[in-house]
Amino acid sequence: MLKGGLLLSKDHSMALLLGLLACTVFVVPVVVSSEDFAHRVTNWLVVAFLLCGLRAVAEYRRILLVLVPLSVVAIVVRFAEWFVPNALLPALGEISTLLAMLVLAVAVGFTVFGSGQSLRERILGAVVLYLLIGISFAVVYEIVAVHHSGAFSGATDLDHGVARWVYFSFVTLTTVGFGDMVPTARAARAVTILEALIGQLYPAIILARLGSQPTPENSPQERQ
Repeated sequence: MLKGGLLLSKDHSMALLLGLLACTVFVVPVVVSSEDFAHRVTNWLVVAFLLCGLRAVAEYRRILLVLVPLSVVAIVVRFAEWFVPNALLPALGEISTLLAMLVLAVAVGFTVFGSGQSLRERILGAVVLYLLIGISFAVVYEIVAVHHSGAFSGATDLDHGVARWVYFSFVTLTTVGFGDMVPTARAARAVTILEALIGQLYPAIILARLGSQPTPENSPQERQ
């Protein structure tokens, strides 16, 4: 019973992580218009989905040894800028957050493709992983734009903060390509090409592989 309760808690953590990521993509850019307030909301969302991610992948102890310190650093640096006005803190916060999200994405990947996972867990994890990829690239675009003036041209001033890069990231990931924002610097173009390739490969290869993975419900041992 205790084991079942822990598994249920893990499922709830993954579902909550999915909800927080969806909120970051679909809700915050629509309802938050102030750049300063959007930055504060993003900080709290980062804290929330890092904590949920830690619980959702708690069974992977070795990954936790890396993810926990990175998450702590990301959280501390993000909130330190409220008390320590330093121009380097925002950049450090974005980089540490990006590293934590990448490790979290790897851990979620193990959840999706590891043995003994139910089909529901794998589908939920696959959606979480897809959103993590899009948001991670949004952070990369923001880092490139901040450190390379003129890296993007077009309607980069329509949204505040990371919202514009979340929009551009998912437009690129889904290969829609509206053309209202265009990468002009070499680094920006390279990152855009990489994300577009991942956007093509993810449904074509990774999700196809997901469907071929054995689950507890259809494994040979279970059928016997």
